[in-house]
Amino acid sequence: MSTELRRLRALTAVSLLSVGVLTGCTPPAAEPDDTTSIETDAAAPAEPEEEMVSGPECLIGEWYIAEDQMQGFYSAVSGSNEGLDISVEGGTGLSFSDTTYTYTPDFTILLEVAGSEGVGTITGAISGDYEATETTIKTSHEESDIAVTVSVGGISVDGTDLSEGFINSAPINSAPYECGAEGPIIEFATGDGNPTVAMQLTPAS
Repeated sequence: MSTELRRLRALTAVSLLSVGVLTGCTPPAAEPDDTTSIETDAAAPAEPEEEMVSGPECLIGEWYIAEDQMQGFYSAVSGSNEGLDISVEGGTGLSFSDTTYTYTPDFTILLEVAGSEGVGTITGAISGDYEATETTIKTSHEESDIAVTVSVGGISVDGTDLSEGFINSAPINSAPYECGAEGPIIEFATGDGNPTVAMQLTPAS
């Protein structure tokens, strides 16, 4: 197996406030003789403020990681590996209940490795448990049926048996997150010692 193909196998294994106040004024009362006019206010109640969800509650839901976010992630992976360039087509689903998550990738990566071109597909699902504080999410007990297939230089490689390395670096493991206006923003790792990438989740529907 060539050095480029071994490297490719290893690398492959590698997501407001609105206040409405209506005030009404009554017309002036009739002026009876020797009486004091009575003035009344008919003010409508203010609409309640819509508060943005914070903490672990903002994670719960069906989310999607769009292609541009995936590209940002893989561009960071490319930047950390000399001679590698990755383009992405497609996105990834990511859903959370109050205790479990499911990560459903369905995208293609176009690779250039040391002058050789390749295509990889990543499909299937990873699911497991998670715990979250106000700022950090940690996953555990992952189960996976991820399928990773790579073709480079006309040679196809089934990377499924190497997907343990992919699982160990994705989708989350232990990561900082924050609650954004569009959805959660989770820091995905790009490899040991490499910078993380903020991934914006958006509603899946």
